[in-house]
Amino acid sequence: MAKINNLAYDYTAYDSDEINLPKPKIKHKRNLKIQPKLAFAMKFTILGFIGLALLCSFVFGQVELSEVYSEQSSLTEELAKLQDENLSLESELESRTGLTQVEEYAEKNLGLQKLDKSQIEYVEVENDSVAEVVETEDDNIFVSFKKWFKSVLEYFGA
Repeated sequence: MAKINNLAYDYTAYDSDEINLPKPKIKHKRNLKIQPKLAFAMKFTILGFIGLALLCSFVFGQVELSEVYSEQSSLTEELAKLQDENLSLESELESRTGLTQVEEYAEKNLGLQKLDKSQIEYVEVENDSVAEVVETEDDNIFVSFKKWFKSVLEYFGA
């Protein structure tokens, strides 16, 4: 032990190298420091899991993107096919409803013929024709009520 010089007490009787007190035993010793190799392994494992998760999410995104692209290409092909079919149907309709087809059908099936210039007759009207509405005298109470109701609705814009 180290010598302590104190005038009030005399420690010389207790100064001997032979007196060795046993060290107290610590029952629950905690080692708060993690060994450097273990810390490195834990960091490497955690970073590995994070990297693996990022890689999996990237691959999943690429798979979804490729599925969307393939669906888009199939729909584009279907659209092109339907547009071609629409064009062929429109041309078929045009050929069936053309003026020559209608004339041919009228002559063959209906027995109609084209007019000659000799068949055309012109008519002259001497005075202007005016149409007049003649009201009937058979108005009963229900018809007059109906007319009144219609006029009210017209007034309100219904």
